[in-house]
Amino acid sequence: MTIEKRSTISDVAALAGVGKATVSYVLNSSRTKVPISTATRERVMRAARECSYHPNAAARALSTRRTGHLGFILSDTVADGWANATFAKVLSGVETACHKCGYGLNISRYNLTNLDSFVFPPRVGQRSVDGLILTHYVEAAVVRRFQEFGIPCVCIGDNLEVGGMIPTIACDIVDGLFQAVEYGASLGHRRVVYWNERTRRGREVGRLLIERARANPSTSECRVTMQEIPGGLANYNDGKPIMDYWISLPKEDRPTFVIASDQALLAFLVELVGRDFRCPEDLSLVSSCDTRLCEYSFPPLCSVSYDLEGYGELGAEMLIRHLEEHIPLGPEMSRMEPCRMNLRKSVGRVTG
Repeated sequence: MTIEKRSTISDVAALAGVGKATVSYVLNSSRTKVPISTATRERVMRAARECSYHPNAAARALSTRRTGHLGFILSDTVADGWANATFAKVLSGVETACHKCGYGLNISRYNLTNLDSFVFPPRVGQRSVDGLILTHYVEAAVVRRFQEFGIPCVCIGDNLEVGGMIPTIACDIVDGLFQAVEYGASLGHRRVVYWNERTRRGREVGRLLIERARANPSTSECRVTMQEIPGGLANYNDGKPIMDYWISLPKEDRPTFVIASDQALLAFLVELVGRDFRCPEDLSLVSSCDTRLCEYSFPPLCSVSYDLEGYGELGAEMLIRHLEEHIPLGPEMSRMEPCRMNLRKSVGRVTG
């Protein structure tokens, strides 16, 4: 049996009529001060295809001390994991950036919310990734563990727990929620409740929202309160507890305007129908994030909208630029992006 000889970088260089260093720069997508023309790049790529040449990943990792892979870790407390519509959008953005820049992507779920429960991911311990994208609630002590190991990190999401430690790309969620309250106030709603996650950041967002609503003339007459999601995670399990709370209040004290996560509100809508209440006639609802669940619920949910896919792409590109161009990666690079209201059918004017 004849074993076909594997093409080498020398074969590609000879066919393209360039040096081996030029081939290496082009195929490894290196940012170099050596000018390489578009024509030369195209000639090298054509020669590599004709030779069926593929760089040896192990050899490249030894020479560059990089693997060409990023890691993406989602907290395992997130309901539905990667099937969660919110974090699937972030993943899509990260994947787009990796594909565009020629990086592989390893995804996994670990508990990032408590150092006592934290298990160091094997791929990180083996240095099988060059950097990490973290998302959902991340405890500062967990990030310090990654930093001690020399792994650069970027956090995606509204999480100021690590905002002073690593770059964080998030939306201005307090402003987004305030837009929702202001919209409700314009339709006559005066009793508003915001259901927050049972985290330090969740409580902080609720407190800042209440303070802003009180200080703004357009919402100062509203009574904005916050309630902690019973399960702490703002998912499908929280529909019934929210209903139990709402129905337990005297009718004259019940909020007419409820803000919560998309999953919690979808489950809450089921409870409303089961008790012969109607949305938005009896109660208006706004999701604190915009996903396909909001679009296809009945009625379609108004939502606070922000570009999760764009955040993922931006975070991955930031990390790759740090790895390839040695740009410092610090908390001063954090970005706070704007939100907007996505109006659908779940909010109505107060008539009573």
